[in-house]
Amino acid sequence: MGSPVLISDVEDVLALRGLETPDLALLQATHQSYRALLLQPSGPIYADTQRIGPLNLAGAAAQADAFLTLAAQRGDQLVVIPEYFLPVSSLAKAAQGGPFPAEGALWVLGCESMTPARLASFKEDCAGHCDVIYEEDPAPAVQGNYFDPVAYFFITRDADKNFKRVVLFQFKTAPSRDNHGFENKQLRCGRAIYRFRGKDGYIKLSTIICSDALDLGEDADANKKLSDRTVLIHIQLNPKPRQTDYRRYRSEVFRRSPVTTDCDIICLNWAQNVVQHDAPDHAPHEWKNESGSAWYLPERRCSVKDDEVASNEAKGLYYTRHEKKRHVLHFHYDEAIFALTVPKVLQGGAAVHDVLIGPQLDTRFTWNADAGTWLESTSCPETGWSAIINASPEVTAAFQSLTDIKDRLHIERAISLSCGPHTMKEQWHRVDNLDVCRIPETEVVGRATLQLDRDAAATEERQKRINRVTVLGHILQTATLPPQIKDLAGGGASISWSPKSPNTNVTKVGARPALVAYLGTNPPLDVVKQISENAFELLRRENKGNETRVAICYRTVAGDTKFFDIKQQIQFTYDGSSMASITGE
Repeated sequence: MGSPVLISDVEDVLALRGLETPDLALLQATHQSYRALLLQPSGPIYADTQRIGPLNLAGAAAQADAFLTLAAQRGDQLVVIPEYFLPVSSLAKAAQGGPFPAEGALWVLGCESMTPARLASFKEDCAGHCDVIYEEDPAPAVQGNYFDPVAYFFITRDADKNFKRVVLFQFKTAPSRDNHGFENKQLRCGRAIYRFRGKDGYIKLSTIICSDALDLGEDADANKKLSDRTVLIHIQLNPKPRQTDYRRYRSEVFRRSPVTTDCDIICLNWAQNVVQHDAPDHAPHEWKNESGSAWYLPERRCSVKDDEVASNEAKGLYYTRHEKKRHVLHFHYDEAIFALTVPKVLQGGAAVHDVLIGPQLDTRFTWNADAGTWLESTSCPETGWSAIINASPEVTAAFQSLTDIKDRLHIERAISLSCGPHTMKEQWHRVDNLDVCRIPETEVVGRATLQLDRDAAATEERQKRINRVTVLGHILQTATLPPQIKDLAGGGASISWSPKSPNTNVTKVGARPALVAYLGTNPPLDVVKQISENAFELLRRENKGNETRVAICYRTVAGDTKFFDIKQQIQFTYDGSSMASITGE
């Protein structure tokens, strides 16, 4: 059992200093959505006994200064930087007359490590500019060298209603786990996790810093407090953000009733492929990591409509559905700023005004080193799909109609049908039902068009699906096809997907669409039979006269292509009753 998690209400901390609770826009239970700006920086990083943070502090400061200036100009109500990134020089510049959030906005800024002496110096230098608040440190001087801080920037008022700028520091409460106990030895730990409350008391917000998650995963009472109508922010510098212990707190949230866990969880890590430097005589260590940054939402508060999902995905925010009935939106893994419009966790007033579409990615900014600024990106970020479909002439030929990444969901659906409909609902193609959009508790993403995860099993499964489509494309062009689809032979047939005929995947000019699937080499006969019946049933229920346009094939050990004889197609007395149950999950 880990240490109990101490939750401290910000209103109590401020009241001791004669300050009011800030009226934060994102914690107002209204129908007005808020704007969020998230920075996902890239490495390299530096970590030794003196500090943890960016290797190139000048370069990081340029990015951070430009980011905070952008946030202030835009007026975003929630601004977040991950663990250990913000250089102290940028922190000081913002606190001492530089860019600062407007009243009602909250900046959550993960800072490079700070020693007790540097923290005290920062507070002294900020006198006259803002109130700097942090908890007392009772640990002896030898107990670690530096803190891992997150700085909350906000504006509130004093007893005379005068505006007061506040910088409230929260320190990581538990060191990260590593094989050498490095952070355990160097880190000075805080005790409290702060909790902001809206003026009306409905919505809360808290931040945990990386390994704070370890104790939170084991403290059921704290977990309940930080997931009830809450925005929970998890900032990290973590090579394995989905490791079991680090995501246990999410598993605990997701297993409980959605009524008492109506929360947004925002996980913000550094970008992929961080390189770590330490001692001069040590070679840099390449993490080869994924970022794992994601936004988690309850079932009722996220759109699964194609237009809204596709709009997010075109800019770098990708949809999946967790097995515990949560929606998970994954940020692209490269360095970027993500600007979003986000509906409130709770919206008071008439239900007709409720906005339940989830976060919408408005734009993505990328760093232009020559201009020294963040520029809005208009291109669709690369996810590895181009390399996949150009891997060989055979793959390119099979995917000739599946190259437009703007139709990413169409591609996934075409692949799913081509690999065989295993167990499907009539609305199997709706994004939250789509098999490749489902993720298990491990949170590994298996979507074919997102070659981002480092998981070996997911990579293997993706490649298997790509190979099946490739072979199917070859069969359509070269094999003798069965009578029900013989008009697709001789070339010209292509694999694709369209909402006009959602249960078919093969088209050809002058021929009706068909559902043709390839199940690999020597699949079990009962699997072939079940998939064949499911495929027939999908088209029968569609009731467009295409139920005979089904063909399921596989290859024998000897390499021969075989088409399965579907019972419904050879029984002329078939009465139209269902031959397969497709109503299950």
